Amino acid sequence: MDSIKFYNTANSCTMKNTKTRSNGSISILLAALLVLSVSACKNQKSSNESTTTGPATEESYDGKADVIKEISEYPLPTSFDVTKLLVEAGASYILNLCNPVDNVDRYISLKSKALNLGVYGADLSYAATYNQTQETMHYLNVSSDLIDELEINGSFNDDMVNRIENNLDNVDSLIIIISDSFYNTYKYLVSNEQDDMSLLVMAGSWIEAMYITTQISIISKDNSEIIDIIIAQNTSLEKLMEVLDPIRVIDTGADIHEGLSGLQEIFKSAGSEFTTKQLEELIKKTEKLRNMIIT
Repeated sequence: MDSIKFYNTANSCTMKNTKTRSNGSISILLAALLVLSVSACKNQKSSNESTTTGPATEESYDGKADVIKEISEYPLPTSFDVTKLLVEAGASYILNLCNPVDNVDRYISLKSKALNLGVYGADLSYAATYNQTQETMHYLNVSSDLIDELEINGSFNDDMVNRIENNLDNVDSLIIIISDSFYNTYKYLVSNEQDDMSLLVMAGSWIEAMYITTQISIISKDNSEIIDIIIAQNTSLEKLMEVLDPIRVIDTGADIHEGLSGLQEIFKSAGSEFTTKQLEELIKKTEKLRNMIIT
């Protein structure tokens, strides 16, 4: 395993360091975070909003929860769910944990581009949640490149980039803006009958978020809260397996489905509490699956 650099962000994060309990699931309302909301509401906003030169005034992250839950079509929690919980659990930001941006040139096939768009989307969420300005822009750029190569229109445009640049110090606004773009990506793929690509993006994002969390559990002095976050992913994994079912027997998704099935078996055997052996097995299989995607 590569050496890991980490930085304590306790002074820069104001979120409460309280234990998060999700009663077996992480809220799906965050999964829909705002892009589908924008799809429904964007035409109601004034044209002045897109041309503002000052920091964009976004609605609060938690304030849109009910609206998002009602209009969402995106079936899973987002990687922002997980990274927000990591902040709340007091986990530090790990600098070299994410997929290096230089790897983007390796991804030639549509499958690898879609999977790693999901991976970089999770990395982008991770960096933005921890207010890592430089890393946020790096992952934004590679995500934009992959979206262009996948010929997904309208997700990353100059207006969105300007909004991000104007809100780099506002985590809640970044979550809203970035999520807008990724849910628009999902909606575009589905509406253009590229469901298999949209499923791969979701799978890549889920796997990367799980990889980040399991790796953090290794170095945490007291990893009980991190393990709680890992256990809570059982519900989202079950939902992911459901939506991946259409591609489980085709070349596009068979290996990803098989890898996730291995993780699901560990979750089922563990129940509500991991043994040391089960956690080690989960960490190992998650890392193997993630490395298969990014290399």
